[in-house]
Amino acid sequence: MIVPMKKIHLIVQKKDIISALEELRSLGTVHVEPQEELSGYQLEERREEVEILTKAIDILKGLKPLSGAAQEDAPDWTEVVNGVLELSAQSEHYKESAAKREVLIKQWEPWGDFDPRDLEELAGRGIYVRLGEVPAAQKIEVPAGVILETISLPGGIHRCLAISRDKGTLPFETVLPPAMSLAKMKTLQEEEGRKGNEAWQKIAAQVCYLNSLEQTLVERRNVLSFEEVEKGMRAQEELALLKGYCPASACGDLQERAREENWGLLIEAPSEGDTIPTLLRNPKWVELIKPVFTMINIIPGYKEVDISFFFLIFFAMFFGILIGDAGYGTLFLLATLGAHRSAGKKMADKKPFFLMYVLSSCAILWGLGTGTLFGQILFKAAVKPVLPWLADNKNVQRLCFLIGVVHLTIAHGWRFLMKLPAVISALAEIGWIVILWGAFFLANAMVVGAPLFGLDMGKSCGIVLFGAVLVVIDIVSRPKDGLFTGLVLAFFGCISAFTDVVSYIRLFAVGLAGVAVADAFNQMALDVGFHNVAAGLGAALILVFGHILNITLCMMGVLVHGIRLNVLEFASHLNMEWSGIKYQPFGRMRG
Repeated sequence: MIVPMKKIHLIVQKKDIISALEELRSLGTVHVEPQEELSGYQLEERREEVEILTKAIDILKGLKPLSGAAQEDAPDWTEVVNGVLELSAQSEHYKESAAKREVLIKQWEPWGDFDPRDLEELAGRGIYVRLGEVPAAQKIEVPAGVILETISLPGGIHRCLAISRDKGTLPFETVLPPAMSLAKMKTLQEEEGRKGNEAWQKIAAQVCYLNSLEQTLVERRNVLSFEEVEKGMRAQEELALLKGYCPASACGDLQERAREENWGLLIEAPSEGDTIPTLLRNPKWVELIKPVFTMINIIPGYKEVDISFFFLIFFAMFFGILIGDAGYGTLFLLATLGAHRSAGKKMADKKPFFLMYVLSSCAILWGLGTGTLFGQILFKAAVKPVLPWLADNKNVQRLCFLIGVVHLTIAHGWRFLMKLPAVISALAEIGWIVILWGAFFLANAMVVGAPLFGLDMGKSCGIVLFGAVLVVIDIVSRPKDGLFTGLVLAFFGCISAFTDVVSYIRLFAVGLAGVAVADAFNQMALDVGFHNVAAGLGAALILVFGHILNITLCMMGVLVHGIRLNVLEFASHLNMEWSGIKYQPFGRMRG
């Protein structure tokens, strides 16, 4: 659910700003909305501190501490951080320089090792040595007085050396010599490689300060947060005003603290134009879906609805169908168990692990139902579908359409409840539900080719038309909103309802493609066979590569289709725009 918010205005004397903010921070319930621009030298300095600390910590986290090195307090965090960043920049410079020089080395290796200064010295004595590259098929005719020597012939290209007493024109393009000899390039390559390694060794020596720097980062972030809130307060004469939002359930504690500290406090309902933050609060098992919201960075607007419950239910279902393999689900389950054991103690939020347990189980259940274990032909003799009904593609298509129409019906049923007691507007949502079910029967007749309950295309269109009448009644009852526009939108809405229901066939299509890819690699491996060690090794490599590739493609399918059906199709039928701002209460961050 979306937690109800109250808008608060807190008034304190200027001299009490610091102490008031410290008390407010200890409560940790007020989302502050700045009233003044958050700019100035001091804030920029604090932001830079947070930025460089974050960069240095990210660098150190990628390194292993030196053997036997224990964590220590950094004597001067700025010195440690600047040292790490400087050494990292040096190492990056050496790396880029080496990459460019490697290209030159490969370019000049066919020419052999020579010093370009020797060519300059010869030119000073009136002997001109010029380099050229000529296709092997091209016939070379040089002017009189020019001596031509071929250096090498790799890749069908002549590397030529033209020696003459004058700078006459040559019948081929000349190549400028390098800035240094090949030997010097290789020497520089070794030197800079060594310097880069030394820089990383020096950085690794600072890993012992990692915990200390992380604590410092938390402290600096707290300082930045505090100063931003202070800067964002509106001051006038001897008073200062803070505006923000507080969960309605926490307003009592805020009022009590205001009485104790003699603050002026106004609590009111948010206005229409307010930018209200969104706080989601659900049962623990529904909270499992939160990592997905965080990953795709979406949050419903305060005046929208929280679809977490339905998102979790249907996303788990979509995951199971899109992955569709008991073998893959088992691999996900084992990988999650391993990650939970090794990293679980370090993570305060265990939701990602438990979410993956649920999703993996759904993939296993669907795989068992369809008899899919690393494809369908590898263990065909041993693995039979628990639900043979799912072995028929038409049945799976019907099921996908059914999931789609139920999913979208929930959306319009929800809107029906929200529109009550406005009967005519609520009736329009019933109309959309009828349209969706008409589209469902139409999809079965057109796409599957097997009408349900004898409802062919004509009868299905009749159901859609009946639902459209209910929608039109609502449009006609609101002529001020634009009758013609409403009718046009309703017409396209009916078409959209059909395409939205049909779009759920992507679950079938992607799942079927996953099985097809798995079985293609399985068949390749079986064709190679396991009759000897070499063949067995080759077949095993084909299986490993093929199934890793297929798992990757299946996961992409989940990200593209499994999330889309919730975030776009379902949410659009609820008129959701995901316009929310995350509730971020002013409080002290903990390390």
